[in-house]
Amino acid sequence: MWNKIERGRQGEALARDYLEANGHLILFQNYRKAIGELDIISFWNDCLHCSEVKFWRESSGFHPLECFHETKRKKMRKVYFYFLKEFPAFFHLTPSFNLIHITEKKEVHFYSSIF
Repeated sequence: MWNKIERGRQGEALARDYLEANGHLILFQNYRKAIGELDIISFWNDCLHCSEVKFWRESSGFHPLECFHETKRKKMRKVYFYFLKEFPAFFHLTPSFNLIHITEKKEVHFYSSIF
């Protein structure tokens, strides 16, 4: 059993490897602002992908997509706008907010454009 920090690092490494294997160029990991964080920001297919990585136990009783309530979506959007202010060269790209779900078996499930 991994502790929380190890799970986070392992999950983000698996997510990064998955994205790179599928043609994404990783721009940033753990882009943090006071309001929140974007786990991975990548470029692929003329889109700026902002991905949330979740290590999720299947025995928890619900799906990680259920975590994307309105408050979480607002925080991710705000961090994205801070990113655009800091790096205006990316402003012209279409954003895609994604979930990367890592299972206990280290399987990677990618959900694109979830909101």
